[in-house]
Amino acid sequence: MTIDANTTVRDLLAVHPETVSILLSHGMCADCEAAPPAVPLARFATKHCNGNLDGLIEKLTRAIGSAPV
Repeated sequence: MTIDANTTVRDLLAVHPETVSILLSHGMCADCEAAPPAVPLARFATKHCNGNLDGLIEKLTRAIGSAPV
């Protein structure tokens, strides 16, 4: 899975549930954790990361790379 601005929170968490802690640390609410929205990461970053999409994608990519196989 390629993670980019158009990747939705729902798709990301469906494929890489290990990234939930990063999204939660940036302000994702418990309701969205329970039922992830089809919101693109670009919009999530604007709302929760001061628009730092690149930083968010970097953290997510690192988390995926360090996940146990």
